[in-house]
Amino acid sequence: MKDRSGIAADTDTGANHCAISVVASWPSVFRSLTTGILQRSVRDVLVVVVDQGLCSIVNFVTAVLVGRACGNDGYGLFVLGQTLLVALQGFQASLSGTPFTIFSPRLGSEDRELYLGSTLIQNLVISAVAALGFVVASVVVSATGRTDDFASVLLALSVASVFVLLRDFMRYVLLSQLRVWASLVMGLVANLSAIAMLFWAYTGHWLTAPNAYFIMASSSALPALFVLLSERRRIAFSMNELRQHLKKNWQFGQWLIARTLAYFFAIEIYPWALAFLRGPATAGIYGACMTLVAVVNPLFMGVNRYLGPKTAHAACEGTASVRRIVRSSIAVLAIAIVLFVVAAFTFGSWALGSIFGVEYQQGGYALSMLAIGLGIAALASPITSGIDALGKPRISFLAQLIGAGVSLTLGAVLVYAFGLLGAASGYTLSMVANALYRSKRFSEATRNRGADV
Repeated sequence: MKDRSGIAADTDTGANHCAISVVASWPSVFRSLTTGILQRSVRDVLVVVVDQGLCSIVNFVTAVLVGRACGNDGYGLFVLGQTLLVALQGFQASLSGTPFTIFSPRLGSEDRELYLGSTLIQNLVISAVAALGFVVASVVVSATGRTDDFASVLLALSVASVFVLLRDFMRYVLLSQLRVWASLVMGLVANLSAIAMLFWAYTGHWLTAPNAYFIMASSSALPALFVLLSERRRIAFSMNELRQHLKKNWQFGQWLIARTLAYFFAIEIYPWALAFLRGPATAGIYGACMTLVAVVNPLFMGVNRYLGPKTAHAACEGTASVRRIVRSSIAVLAIAIVLFVVAAFTFGSWALGSIFGVEYQQGGYALSMLAIGLGIAALASPITSGIDALGKPRISFLAQLIGAGVSLTLGAVLVYAFGLLGAASGYTLSMVANALYRSKRFSEATRNRGADV
């Protein structure tokens, strides 16, 4: 009894001392939190999240207005065009944007100017080839005489792709220097003008899928060209260096390009499969579900946009710095993801019917499943930034290839058997396989420095 009372007394005294210490430390805790909030890195993340939020708002508004104006079938064609544009953006990012983000912080000012000039030429060539490809595809589709509406979408994409890719590249240039405010201003001009034109078209009853892409082009053109002109003094050209820079980008970006192709077959293949097996209307409902799920992209993509250059700078200090940034980012994102998935299960069906129309409401269960898949993908996105910063893009490619394998086998069976819900389930299973492999290999790469992964 005496021993137990003694222990109890000691514990009580320790508790009182701990409570007094906590109360006394509140001012210092408050000061630490305030200092952390005001730190430049935190402010920069918030700015990039706002910037990405504007892009996501425009994508959301575009989807809702086109979905309402064109119905399931018209919106389904818009979704198919969007998968092509997203794939093209991924290709451009792989060969131009991401390599520039990774390598430019390591260069001196003169070398960086030459590297920027070479990469800009590369980006413009990609845009020109893509535009020509869309024109040819439009002519071929139109010649069949069965899908004139989709031929018009492809023709509009030939214009939109040029300016959307240029805007994306200039954003990579600004963020590679951590000039987040300049990127925000460019985004404000582009996105606010896009929203104004979209509502003008919708209220004037001339909003169609092709016109939505023309609006996308016109809203991206002016701010992208303005930033390009303002950066002209930081751009230099050398034919002697061009070949070396393009070779450098290709050596790094080839795995990212392969990852982009694998991503298409892992993710973007589902609208095409639904359109082929169940018709464009079902693909439109799937697109509406993905649009609502994407409302959290301002947070997830904004953080990921910042993590690209941030982990690239951290890699100069060693793998431990990269691992620390990636893990802390995942911990923060996990809280938001849990809340998001709960909200999707609770309000998903109601949101589809209220925002897009009652004909879309049948996608409630699919939306909930897609929310889980997107949450898993969001948790893996900081790992992708860390892998790229370490110069190990092959890991991301293999992870995406595994996801594509799941989609083309198990996912295809699920789409054939269950339609819309099967596509959502296949998407989620693809994300699970992708994330597990990516996490395992990143852990190995950062634990065993210099290991051949």
